[in-house]
Amino acid sequence: MDNSIEIPKYAGVCKLEEACRIGLPIDDNVSILKRFNYIKSKLYDIMVKHMNRTPEWEVKGAMSLHIWLDAEHITSVRKRVSEMREPPLYLDKIPDPKLETLMNELIYSSTTVELLAGIYGVIRPSLLAAYKEHLQLTNPLVDYPTCRMLKMLALDEEDMIQWGQQALQAMVKTNQQLDEMNRWMNHVHAYLQDAEGITGRQVYVESVELPAPRAIKPFEADFVPRRDERFTDIYNSVLSADELYQDKSRDAKERVWALLYKRLREMDVPEMQCSIVAETKGKPWEYYHDMGRQIWDEARHSMMGQVAFEHMGIDWTKLPIRINFSYELNTMLTPQERHAILYDIEFGLMPGDTGKKYEWNISREAGYALATTFHDHDWADEVLHAQIGRKWIVKDVGGVQETLDMAKKAWKKLEDGRPAYPAEDPDWWQHFYDQVKDIEFK
Repeated sequence: MDNSIEIPKYAGVCKLEEACRIGLPIDDNVSILKRFNYIKSKLYDIMVKHMNRTPEWEVKGAMSLHIWLDAEHITSVRKRVSEMREPPLYLDKIPDPKLETLMNELIYSSTTVELLAGIYGVIRPSLLAAYKEHLQLTNPLVDYPTCRMLKMLALDEEDMIQWGQQALQAMVKTNQQLDEMNRWMNHVHAYLQDAEGITGRQVYVESVELPAPRAIKPFEADFVPRRDERFTDIYNSVLSADELYQDKSRDAKERVWALLYKRLREMDVPEMQCSIVAETKGKPWEYYHDMGRQIWDEARHSMMGQVAFEHMGIDWTKLPIRINFSYELNTMLTPQERHAILYDIEFGLMPGDTGKKYEWNISREAGYALATTFHDHDWADEVLHAQIGRKWIVKDVGGVQETLDMAKKAWKKLEDGRPAYPAEDPDWWQHFYDQVKDIEFK
């Protein structure tokens, strides 16, 4: 028995000398947290507004995740500020005009390389450094709730930075792109330096000369969805996977392939949802948090299809991943009409004989265990999404039936205004299924 071992003091949170750290007063602490909240809110806004105009599929998927993670972080920071003797909170006010100038410059990233360079090369690494600095400044015992929160934020931030910097390495292939990346990082960093860093407390030795601003007028988002050069036939609307997987005259294997194609195509839902969020102002923060969660869920559903195709060794980029849905809703309907249609779709997926349970059963019938797992979770997600719809759009419109009526009129508006879409391969599904029908599910 070692009698020299003592029970750790202070719940194991810190040592005596750390607990004696004077640390940050509440007012200074709150001031810094409000800057974190503002920067995170602007990152959320920037990614929402760049979702459609960004053509790279993998970047769309990662931004969907990072929108939700930033939403989670914002919610945590706002809650912590509310606990720190701060009513009214003023969490939606701009804490520093120079921070506003910085983030207004960032949203004017003109290419994906610039977008990634600004966010993952400058802002997120600076945020991570600010979290770590804050942890060293504040008292780890008396301010334990803040410290725990910042440690959790830092874990996510590290993952996001790692993804972003690897994505940048993959995208920067020429000296011209390298120059583009470095110029924009220097541009953004100059405005960050002018704001005295993320916390407003950073002292720089060298003076800063601000480059000419891009943000000379309010930013206008472009909601026309784009795809990179790998994708062709992106307006092909000959096949409706929604009808094919319900066709009981076809074998279960073909129907589950149609379901997986339907999942794959769902990247158009985050594109459509981002346009709703970007154009919907003045809601309680909880609305943007909930929509951020659904944006990520829908991107995950698309990844379910992607994983299944790649698992079977199929180049899914050769399929016509059409953009018609997000293109039409983003350009022909109001944000409220778009959300009503989204709720109408989710409402229609709830019945067990035709909806998400039915999709799960198709996967089981086909004997594809991975697809069964995917549709099990997809089903759970869509129940949550229907609840989000009831919470926000149904409440706004005034009732379930009123929302469904709005959706019916919006569908009619789309039908009446829909252009004639070209189809490079009208028989693409048959050509595809002929290639995969004999492949055994792994």
